[in-house]
Amino acid sequence: MSFSRLQNLLTVPNLLSLSRIPLGVAFWFTLGPTPSLAYSAFVIMGLAALTDVLDGYLARREAARAAGGSAQTVDPGVGGGTGAWLDPICDKLFVASVLVAIIVRRHPPLWLVALILSRELVQLPIGVLYRFWPALHSWLRYDFRASPLGKGATVAQFTAIAALIIGHPWIRLFAFLSFVLGIAALVDYFRRAIAIGKTRLSSEVNRARGGQ
Repeated sequence: MSFSRLQNLLTVPNLLSLSRIPLGVAFWFTLGPTPSLAYSAFVIMGLAALTDVLDGYLARREAARAAGGSAQTVDPGVGGGTGAWLDPICDKLFVASVLVAIIVRRHPPLWLVALILSRELVQLPIGVLYRFWPALHSWLRYDFRASPLGKGATVAQFTAIAALIIGHPWIRLFAFLSFVLGIAALVDYFRRAIAIGKTRLSSEVNRARGGQ
């Protein structure tokens, strides 16, 4: 990795995003065997949520400083920065680590876990297909920027996970809400990806015609 790429990776917002990976590992050691011994696990989840808020705020502030705007009006995902793809990946790794720990320590019904992870379970095979089917690249382009639906789905996941930890009686409702928002966010995600792909394909066609 070149020095410039390392510099782009090791920014404060990106380091905050990356911190969710060791926090996911720490969750394994703090999750107690019963709901009454889950306080430390909730602290870990709170820290992860805090890093998710802070990395977005600091990324917007850095982008605003570079563009001469305000942190509220600048989208850090514009331009394909490292944080645009790193943040959602770290989110997914943390959620996956937490859910695996809960499965191992608490043995919840697997269908509940599947509902909570529905977005990732659907997205994974599509991502693999995209990686190994070059024809998709002509009209589908990933857009890693977080959307309101995506953030809402992440909040719903965290709520459902918290309900799993404490054995809340409404866990089924929270899991179903996570499923609905997760699938809606995924549909919106692919809608944006298709729109970007079509725009780029149209631009390439127009450039090719202009060069004739």
